[in-house]
Amino acid sequence: MRLPLTLTLALLLAACPTVDDDDSSSLDDDDTTGADDDDSVAPDDDDSGADDDDVTDDDDASDDDDSSSPDDDDSVDDDDAGPDDDDSSSDDDDDDVTDDDDSTSDCADRTGGAMIDLLVHGEPFTMWHELDAFIDGAIGKVGTADNLAMFPSLVMAADCDPAWSFHPPVAQGDWMDSPPFSPHCDAAPSTIEGNPSGWNTMDDSWCPLVIAVVAVDDRR
Repeated sequence: MRLPLTLTLALLLAACPTVDDDDSSSLDDDDTTGADDDDSVAPDDDDSGADDDDVTDDDDASDDDDSSSPDDDDSVDDDDAGPDDDDSSSDDDDDDVTDDDDSTSDCADRTGGAMIDLLVHGEPFTMWHELDAFIDGAIGKVGTADNLAMFPSLVMAADCDPAWSFHPPVAQGDWMDSPPFSPHCDAAPSTIEGNPSGWNTMDDSWCPLVIAVVAVDDRR
């Protein structure tokens, strides 16, 4: 009995897969038919082949436009070492600071204040400060420990110390001779980092009571 032509072709295709496939698996085929993996209309293509032109969820470093891929070469939220890195994270590894939005990038060139290196409850903490009285006090305390300071508020954003996502305002702060009556504002940097919105439920002040002044880079 002679089989219909369409049935014969279907049986041949089932027995011998062709290179012209349009499946949805992550194979590195070069087919442009239907919903093929390398077709630009495929919405979930993870093919890493160099001939892939899918712009969604693509791991290919040569033409990757996926902003979520940590090792892509595009210019959107990428963590590579290229000059177009716009990552604002404190652990940014961009070698070109020209296009780098990392808040630490301009600290080396700041003037009109001082870079003050501290140990706060034993934890390294570097701050940029521009208040003359506070800077002069820090200079006089270099090499000493068990110092007390009061900052009436905190800015919840990283500044010159990439280890911490907060810093005191650059023109606010006092060295104290005695602790406050209710030292609820005393905290290590890691305490604030771990609970930035709730570490101090009474007010916004920070009064670390165990400070060693390590060094002061006076740039006034």
